Amino acid sequence: MFAKTVAAVVLGTALAMPAGAGPVLDKATEIEALMAADNASGAIDAANALLATVWDSSKDIGIHQTVLVTQPAAGYGIYNPRPDEKFKGGEPILIYAEPFGFGYGSGGDGLYTIGFIVDLKVMTEAGEVLGELPSVANLDLTSRYQNREFQANLTYTLSGIAPGRYVLETTLRDKNSEKVGTFQNTIEIVE
Repeated sequence: MFAKTVAAVVLGTALAMPAGAGPVLDKATEIEALMAADNASGAIDAANALLATVWDSSKDIGIHQTVLVTQPAAGYGIYNPRPDEKFKGGEPILIYAEPFGFGYGSGGDGLYTIGFIVDLKVMTEAGEVLGELPSVANLDLTSRYQNREFQANLTYTLSGIAPGRYVLETTLRDKNSEKVGTFQNTIEIVE
């Protein structure tokens, strides 16, 4: 039933679009043909190639989600959310984020690298910038596969900051492309 629904949507889309509509439609048509031929492995490979096309076309690094956590994530999606956004002064602030659309470098010997330079900006809720820390951290991964799942485990410690609510703006600068992504987390420093 699902395959028929997907096929109908793709066919309906194909009929509504001009001939030679582009690589996304071409790849979707290929996936449908592979599924119809009961070639799940080929369809998955083609779907991964389609994802790579969309991934590479993104202009910036996107963030699927960002969460304040109780400890660094053990892996992608393997994290424990913090119950609140309250921290004591000097207490480590742990953040989990899922970037996407980043580039890949070559680590040699068939290896791929993923890497980010991390910048931090601390602001009031009204947007007043209290401090900017460029290149505060580096995040790196080397793999034999072009991983699409990358967990960014970040730890910030704000010492000497007055009690109140703040916005932490994190910028990830891709080491393997010109892409940049930014996300924000709101925290409260309590005594």
